[in-house]
Order: sequence, then C-alpha cells, then structure tokens
Amino acid sequence: MSKSKIVPLNFAAVNQQSPPSFSSEVLRSKRKTLALYISHKKVLVRCPQRASRAEVQEFVNSNQDWIQNRLQEESLHDQERLRIEKGGKIFYRARELTIEFKEGRKQRILINGDRFIIQGHKLTAAKARVQVEDYLIDKASEYIIPRARGLARYLGVDRKISEIKLRKTKTKWGHCTSAGVVQYNWLIMLAPYSIIDYMITHEVCHLVHMDHSRRYWNLVESICPSHSHYIDWLKEHEHRYWF
Repeated sequence: MSKSKIVPLNFAAVNQQSPPSFSSEVLRSKRKTLALYISHKKVLVRCPQRASRAEVQEFVNSNQDWIQNRLQEESLHDQERLRIEKGGKIFYRARELTIEFKEGRKQRILINGDRFIIQGHKLTAAKARVQVEDYLIDKASEYIIPRARGLARYLGVDRKISEIKLRKTKTKWGHCTSAGVVQYNWLIMLAPYSIIDYMITHEVCHLVHMDHSRRYWNLVESICPSHSHYIDWLKEHEHRYWF
C-alpha cells in the first residue's frame, strides 16, 4: 500500500505583488501526474512523491485563473446552500421559495405560491429541519420505491432487487450493488420529477449492466432520452439541495 503525506503549502511567497487568497495542501503519493482539487475553500494538490516544491509551485501558479474561478464558484454555492430557517430560501421543484414558519398543533408542510410553509408547534430551526427530513422521506417512499420496482419489472430484473433503501449521503444521489441493493438519497425529492425519474432509471439500469459501459448508457437513453440534460442540470443545481 502506497504511503501518502499531506503537507501545508504557502504559495503567497511566490508572487509578493498579488498573493493568492487561498490556502493549499499537497498530497504526495505513487502517481505520475499533478492534479488540483478544490474543496472547502482549500486547494489540494495531488502530486508524485518526487515532485519538487518548485514544480508544485509552478503548477499552482500556472493554474491561478482556474483556481480562482473554482473558489469563486464554491463561494457562490455555499451562499446558495439550503438552510432550513425562517425566511430562508429553498430550491424546490426548480423554483426558489421562501421558507415560512407557521404555528399549529398539526405538523405539516404546505406549498403556497412562492412560500414553503412549515407548520408545527413552537417551531425552531432544528425542529423544522427534522420535519422537512420526514416530509422528504415520506415523499420518496411514496414516489421512488414503487416507480423503481415498476421499472425493474418492465426491464425483467425485479427479482434482482433485494432491497430499496432511502438514505441521505454526503455525495451520492444513488447507488446499486451487485447484491441487488438499490439506494436513493431522499434529498432528490426536492428536485423536479424529471430529475427524480432519471435517478430512478440510472440505478435500476445497473441491475442490467453493473457498469457505465456503452450498453448501459444505451439502455438509460432508451428509457430517459434526455438523460444528458438532466445530468448537466443536476451538476449545476445539486449544491442547493444539501442540508
């Protein structure tokens, strides 16, 4: 197993006239090329074990514009990230709605015009968050599970399904295992139904082809002809669904 080491770098000294406004770390491992990754306002440089500090600095300097653009994009995404709070904004079914707290003994969620109304008794942000989670899980159970099973029957692979799980994960919208466990992130219920249907299709088709081969994508396209558009849309907007 290859050893790797993360070392903090300070690239501000490279160009004293316009020091970069970001922190950087380098991860050395048994690889042949250098690569950049942006995460949580930090630049991670993956490089070969023997790459010199000068080589790493030159690589970062030559990609300044890309780094700054990505950091700016990440900052914008952070501002748009979903926060369940009174007066906050929620991107629901491709519409930006204002979150409203409403006092009431009965717990429920209502969509009225441009308002996303969370009704409950003595609501706090924490209570409202749990209520939204329960709401989305219920919606996912009602919509995703039967449609996934229905598509599996249509494809003749319904017997391959051992379980359909609904689980909030940090990065994935769905997952399918060789053991027939199909998993969906219930946060996807915030998205338009066309996006949800694409995700259902994506995972169920893995019951036929457990890869991303041409045959797999041909099958996805036969069911969801606009899948490439939905993939691009989700990449552009998915950050607005995580909380």
